[in-house]
Amino acid sequence: MITLFLLRHGETVYNIQEIVQGWNDSPLTPLGLYQAKCTGYGLRDKVFIKAISGDSGRQVNTANEFMKENKHPTEIIADKRFREMCFGKYEYGTYIEMLEPVYRKFNSLYKGHDGLYEYLDDIGIDLELYQRDETGKFEGIEKTWMRISEALKEICDKYKNGNILISTSSFAINTILINLFPDFKLNGLVSNASVTVISFDGTFQLLDYNNIEYRKEGEEHFSKSDEKQMINI
Repeated sequence: MITLFLLRHGETVYNIQEIVQGWNDSPLTPLGLYQAKCTGYGLRDKVFIKAISGDSGRQVNTANEFMKENKHPTEIIADKRFREMCFGKYEYGTYIEMLEPVYRKFNSLYKGHDGLYEYLDDIGIDLELYQRDETGKFEGIEKTWMRISEALKEICDKYKNGNILISTSSFAINTILINLFPDFKLNGLVSNASVTVISFDGTFQLLDYNNIEYRKEGEEHFSKSDEKQMINI
Protein backbone atom coordinates (compact mmCIF):
# COMPACT_ATOMS: atom_id res chain seq x y z
CA MET A 1 0.00 0.00 0.00
CA ILE A 2 1.22 3.50 -0.79
CA THR A 3 0.23 6.47 1.33
CA LEU A 4 0.07 9.97 -0.14
CA PHE A 5 0.65 12.91 2.19
CA LEU A 6 -0.83 15.99 0.50
CA LEU A 7 0.84 19.03 2.05
CA ARG A 8 -0.57 22.49 1.46
CA HIS A 9 2.06 25.23 1.18
CA GLY A 10 2.63 27.62 4.07
CA GLU A 11 1.24 31.15 4.27
CA THR A 12 2.27 33.42 1.38
CA VAL A 13 2.31 37.16 0.78
CA TYR A 14 -0.73 36.87 -1.49
CA ASN A 15 -2.59 34.85 1.16
CA ILE A 16 -2.27 37.82 3.51
CA GLN A 17 -3.29 40.28 0.81
CA GLU A 18 -6.19 38.02 -0.28
CA ILE A 19 -4.93 37.99 -3.85
CA VAL A 20 -5.96 35.07 -6.06
CA GLN A 21 -2.97 32.78 -6.41
CA GLY A 22 -3.04 30.05 -9.00
CA TRP A 23 -0.26 29.71 -11.55
CA ASN A 24 1.07 33.06 -10.38
CA ASP A 25 3.24 32.95 -7.30
CA SER A 26 4.30 34.89 -4.21
CA PRO A 27 6.91 34.13 -1.54
CA LEU A 28 6.21 32.33 1.67
CA THR A 29 5.99 34.75 4.58
CA PRO A 30 8.24 34.18 7.62
CA LEU A 31 5.18 32.55 9.21
CA GLY A 32 4.69 30.37 6.12
CA LEU A 33 8.29 29.13 6.31
CA TYR A 34 7.79 28.44 10.00
CA GLN A 35 4.54 26.56 9.38
CA ALA A 36 6.23 24.28 6.85
CA LYS A 37 9.10 23.68 9.28
CA CYS A 38 6.68 22.87 12.10
CA THR A 39 4.69 20.37 10.04
CA GLY A 40 7.97 18.79 8.97
CA TYR A 41 8.94 18.38 12.60
CA GLY A 42 5.58 16.80 13.38
CA LEU A 43 6.25 14.19 10.69
CA ARG A 44 10.00 13.99 11.33
CA ASP A 45 10.00 10.21 11.89
CA LYS A 46 8.03 9.40 8.75
CA VAL A 47 10.07 7.80 5.96
CA PHE A 48 9.14 9.10 2.50
CA ILE A 49 10.23 7.02 -0.46
CA LYS A 50 9.41 9.93 -2.78
CA ALA A 51 8.93 13.68 -2.33
CA ILE A 52 7.16 15.61 -5.08
CA SER A 53 6.22 19.27 -5.32
CA GLY A 54 4.34 21.44 -7.74
CA ASP A 55 6.76 23.72 -9.58
CA SER A 56 5.60 26.99 -7.97
CA GLY A 57 8.10 28.56 -5.60
CA ARG A 58 5.73 28.49 -2.65
CA GLN A 59 5.18 24.74 -3.10
CA VAL A 60 8.87 23.89 -3.57
CA ASN A 61 9.99 26.03 -0.64
CA THR A 62 7.34 24.49 1.60
CA ALA A 63 8.60 21.02 0.70
CA ASN A 64 12.21 22.10 1.34
CA GLU A 65 11.42 23.51 4.80
CA PHE A 66 9.37 20.42 5.61
CA MET A 67 12.09 18.01 4.55
CA LYS A 68 14.82 19.84 6.51
CA GLU A 69 13.19 18.53 9.69
CA ASN A 70 12.86 14.93 8.51
CA LYS A 71 15.16 12.31 9.99
CA HIS A 72 15.26 10.53 6.63
CA PRO A 73 15.37 13.40 4.10
CA THR A 74 14.83 12.65 0.44
CA GLU A 75 15.29 14.67 -2.74
CA ILE A 76 12.34 16.82 -3.80
CA ILE A 77 11.25 16.52 -7.44
CA ALA A 78 9.21 19.36 -8.99
CA ASP A 79 6.28 18.31 -11.18
CA LYS A 80 4.21 21.06 -12.82
CA ARG A 81 1.18 18.77 -12.86
CA PHE A 82 0.79 19.45 -9.13
CA ARG A 83 0.50 23.20 -9.66
CA GLU A 84 -2.47 25.03 -8.20
CA MET A 85 -5.53 25.49 -10.42
CA CYS A 86 -5.14 28.25 -13.02
CA PHE A 87 -7.66 31.01 -12.33
CA GLY A 88 -7.52 32.66 -15.73
CA LYS A 89 -8.59 36.32 -15.67
CA TYR A 90 -8.84 36.24 -11.87
CA GLU A 91 -5.10 35.72 -11.38
CA TYR A 92 -3.49 38.61 -9.45
CA GLY A 93 -6.93 40.02 -8.63
CA THR A 94 -8.51 39.92 -5.20
CA TYR A 95 -10.87 37.28 -3.88
CA ILE A 96 -13.50 39.98 -3.43
CA GLU A 97 -13.30 40.89 -7.14
CA MET A 98 -13.57 37.22 -8.12
CA LEU A 99 -16.32 36.11 -5.75
CA GLU A 100 -18.47 39.16 -5.04
CA PRO A 101 -20.40 38.79 -8.34
CA VAL A 102 -21.32 35.25 -7.29
CA TYR A 103 -22.56 36.52 -3.92
CA ARG A 104 -24.66 39.15 -5.67
CA LYS A 105 -26.46 36.38 -7.53
CA PHE A 106 -27.76 35.25 -4.14
CA ASN A 107 -28.39 38.81 -2.87
CA SER A 108 -25.71 38.30 -0.26
CA LEU A 109 -22.71 40.26 0.96
CA TYR A 110 -19.20 38.92 0.40
CA LYS A 111 -18.11 36.46 3.11
CA GLY A 112 -14.98 34.92 1.60
CA HIS A 113 -14.62 31.70 -0.38
CA ASP A 114 -15.92 29.38 2.32
CA GLY A 115 -19.04 31.52 2.82
CA LEU A 116 -20.24 30.42 -0.62
CA TYR A 117 -20.81 26.90 0.72
CA GLU A 118 -24.08 28.28 2.07
CA TYR A 119 -25.31 28.45 -1.53
CA LEU A 120 -23.09 26.22 -3.68
CA ASP A 121 -20.77 23.22 -3.52
CA ASP A 122 -17.29 23.29 -5.08
CA ILE A 123 -18.55 22.21 -8.49
CA GLY A 124 -21.19 24.94 -8.42
CA ILE A 125 -18.63 27.59 -7.47
CA ASP A 126 -16.33 26.29 -10.19
CA LEU A 127 -19.09 26.60 -12.81
CA GLU A 128 -19.94 30.15 -11.76
CA LEU A 129 -16.32 31.25 -12.10
CA TYR A 130 -15.87 29.43 -15.40
CA GLN A 131 -18.91 31.13 -16.92
CA ARG A 132 -17.69 34.56 -15.81
CA ASP A 133 -14.22 34.23 -17.34
CA GLU A 134 -14.67 35.44 -20.90
CA THR A 135 -10.95 34.79 -21.61
CA GLY A 136 -11.51 31.03 -21.37
CA LYS A 137 -8.29 30.67 -19.36
CA PHE A 138 -9.93 29.57 -16.11
CA GLU A 139 -8.80 25.98 -15.71
CA GLY A 140 -11.46 24.73 -13.31
CA ILE A 141 -11.84 21.39 -11.59
CA GLU A 142 -12.10 19.24 -14.72
CA LYS A 143 -8.91 20.42 -16.44
CA THR A 144 -6.97 20.57 -13.17
CA TRP A 145 -7.96 16.99 -12.44
CA MET A 146 -6.84 15.84 -15.90
CA ARG A 147 -3.21 16.76 -15.23
CA ILE A 148 -3.18 15.78 -11.54
CA SER A 149 -4.83 12.40 -12.20
CA GLU A 150 -2.20 11.66 -14.84
CA ALA A 151 0.55 12.26 -12.27
CA LEU A 152 -1.25 10.22 -9.60
CA LYS A 153 -1.67 7.29 -11.99
CA GLU A 154 2.07 7.29 -12.70
CA ILE A 155 2.79 7.25 -8.97
CA CYS A 156 0.33 4.44 -8.25
CA ASP A 157 1.63 2.36 -11.17
CA LYS A 158 5.27 2.77 -10.13
CA TYR A 159 5.15 2.47 -6.34
CA LYS A 160 3.44 -0.33 -4.44
CA ASN A 161 4.53 0.40 -0.87
CA GLY A 162 5.67 3.40 1.15
CA ASN A 163 4.91 7.02 1.93
CA ILE A 164 4.97 9.76 -0.70
CA LEU A 165 4.96 13.49 0.04
CA ILE A 166 3.17 15.80 -2.40
CA SER A 167 3.55 19.53 -1.75
CA THR A 168 0.79 21.42 -3.53
CA SER A 169 -2.02 23.96 -2.97
CA SER A 170 -5.53 24.20 -1.57
CA PHE A 171 -7.70 24.08 -4.71
CA ALA A 172 -5.51 21.31 -6.13
CA ILE A 173 -6.08 19.25 -2.97
CA ASN A 174 -9.82 19.93 -3.09
CA THR A 175 -9.84 18.87 -6.75
CA ILE A 176 -8.28 15.53 -5.81
CA LEU A 177 -10.83 14.95 -3.05
CA ILE A 178 -13.82 15.93 -5.20
CA ASN A 179 -12.83 13.42 -7.87
CA LEU A 180 -11.64 10.52 -5.71
CA PHE A 181 -14.24 10.87 -2.95
CA PRO A 182 -17.35 12.52 -4.43
CA ASP A 183 -19.46 11.68 -1.36
CA PHE A 184 -17.03 13.38 1.04
CA LYS A 185 -18.34 16.76 2.11
CA LEU A 186 -15.66 19.45 1.97
CA ASN A 187 -15.94 22.27 4.48
CA GLY A 188 -13.72 24.82 2.80
CA LEU A 189 -10.13 25.27 1.74
CA VAL A 190 -7.50 23.32 3.64
CA SER A 191 -5.25 25.19 6.07
CA ASN A 192 -1.69 26.32 5.40
CA ALA A 193 0.83 23.53 6.02
CA SER A 194 -1.99 21.08 6.74
CA VAL A 195 -1.77 17.43 5.74
CA THR A 196 -4.42 15.35 3.95
CA VAL A 197 -3.63 11.64 3.72
CA ILE A 198 -4.82 9.19 1.06
CA SER A 199 -3.91 5.52 0.74
CA PHE A 200 -3.93 3.41 -2.42
CA ASP A 201 -4.01 -0.38 -2.48
CA GLY A 202 -6.02 -0.98 -5.62
CA THR A 203 -8.58 1.56 -4.39
CA PHE A 204 -8.21 4.98 -2.80
CA GLN A 205 -9.12 5.64 0.82
CA LEU A 206 -9.18 8.98 2.62
CA LEU A 207 -7.33 8.51 5.91
CA ASP A 208 -6.98 12.10 7.13
CA TYR A 209 -8.22 15.51 6.06
CA ASN A 210 -6.88 19.00 6.69
CA ASN A 211 -4.85 17.88 9.70
CA ILE A 212 -2.89 20.67 11.41
CA GLU A 213 -1.93 18.63 14.47
CA TYR A 214 1.52 17.91 13.01
CA ARG A 215 2.04 21.66 12.57
CA LYS A 216 0.88 22.28 16.12
CA GLU A 217 3.32 19.68 17.43
CA GLY A 218 6.15 21.52 15.72
CA GLU A 219 4.93 24.89 16.97
CA GLU A 220 4.91 23.59 20.53
CA HIS A 221 8.39 22.10 20.15
CA PHE A 222 10.00 25.19 18.65
CA SER A 223 8.28 27.57 21.07
CA LYS A 224 9.75 25.58 23.97
CA SER A 225 13.17 25.65 22.28
CA ASP A 226 12.93 29.43 21.94
CA GLU A 227 11.95 29.77 25.61
CA LYS A 228 14.91 27.62 26.63
CA GLN A 229 17.29 29.76 24.58
CA MET A 230 15.92 32.92 26.18
CA ILE A 231 16.52 31.46 29.64
CA ASN A 232 20.12 30.63 28.72
CA ILE A 233 20.88 34.13 27.41
